[in-house]
Amino acid sequence: MNVVLVSASPKIKEKSVSKEFLEMAGGQINADLYSKTFIDVRKSFLTQNLTADFETLANANIIIISFPLYYFCMPGMLTRFLVDYHNYYTARGTVKKNVKVYAIVNCGFPEPEINLEAVRVIKSFCPHINAEFRFGVLIGGGAMMIAAKDAPFMKKTLQNLKSAFSAIAADIQDESSTIMDSINIGADFPFFKRVYYFMGGRGWITTARKNGLKKKDLYKKPYRLSE
Repeated sequence: MNVVLVSASPKIKEKSVSKEFLEMAGGQINADLYSKTFIDVRKSFLTQNLTADFETLANANIIIISFPLYYFCMPGMLTRFLVDYHNYYTARGTVKKNVKVYAIVNCGFPEPEINLEAVRVIKSFCPHINAEFRFGVLIGGGAMMIAAKDAPFMKKTLQNLKSAFSAIAADIQDESSTIMDSINIGADFPFFKRVYYFMGGRGWITTARKNGLKKKDLYKKPYRLSE
């Protein structure tokens, strides 16, 4: 049985959070039962290795796709990759059917539910390649989780992550077709949300000042209809 783990972070040299989550998920899969192959979408485009990677996908029994949220959806690079794979799939004709697909999506927002629309896109794509979408793991505050993974306050969150990735490994081996709900893993520590919203607010204030505005100007509603 072939498991293909697809990392779809647009980053080239920087450390990829999506890849780290993918490696964590791959580590839960029994290597004695499944062969594991990694595909880096960014490298696939840069090295023009698309045909070989599409062949690997076409022979997969399980596909796990990990990517960061970009503008509330998938990175454009991943969209292009999947469209090109669909064209390859259609032209090839003979491809494994009933492939299980999972998605791991992370964002910088504290709330994991923000990733849901991106997961829906992957789910909608699956029938076009005769694949079965099983469920997604939606992660909020992904970069923070990786940066502070050794901190004591991260223990519970990391346990939740491990449980979510273990659920993927268990479902891979389960032959039932029971519908699974997506698993949400949020930044479950209050100070993160406070710091996140504080820094976000400071960003707006700084931008306003650069454009000759004051903080109070951010609260104006010039286009609101008069009652």
